[in-house]
Amino acid sequence: MYRINRPFLASLLALTLVLPVNIYCIGNVLGAGLQFPLFRYQQTYLGTSLIFLTRDLDYVTTGILAGRTALSICLGVVGTLLLIAAITFLIIRWQEEYEAARKILSLLLAGAGVAYLASCVAQYGPLFHGPAGFCIPIGVPLIFGVAWWAYNAGEDDESGGAGDLPEPESDEVPSGDSR
Repeated sequence: MYRINRPFLASLLALTLVLPVNIYCIGNVLGAGLQFPLFRYQQTYLGTSLIFLTRDLDYVTTGILAGRTALSICLGVVGTLLLIAAITFLIIRWQEEYEAARKILSLLLAGAGVAYLASCVAQYGPLFHGPAGFCIPIGVPLIFGVAWWAYNAGEDDESGGAGDLPEPESDEVPSGDSR
């Protein structure tokens, strides 16, 4: 089991919000961009855009975007909400024992990774390539890695491993011993 350092885990969670989730290309190289959890940076023949998550949701709710693209955006929003929930959960449970929180934290992170992966599949197909273009989900393995590490990590142990040895049950001398 790995040792947990809570500030390091908080840094990893913040890193999942800052690094891009995927790199994508639109159609037959009509445009390309980077998708982050909270926004997208996109360059097309029409110009450069910075599209925030709230704008994407506005496009879906007003009907400008529909079908596979709307489903992809909704799954990406679910992934972002799960990441934010994981960070909030860690902050709320900061002072409590880590063992009680690690399973929920890792499930929130793994759920975010699954949602982002499903978002890529919904838009571009199971091979991340289709008529809509292609994408490379570069941030999803990072999210799964942080989820795995959060689940397998344990608290710092002050005893230095001496508490792992079993205590003798009695002072009896086993048979065959010449004491």
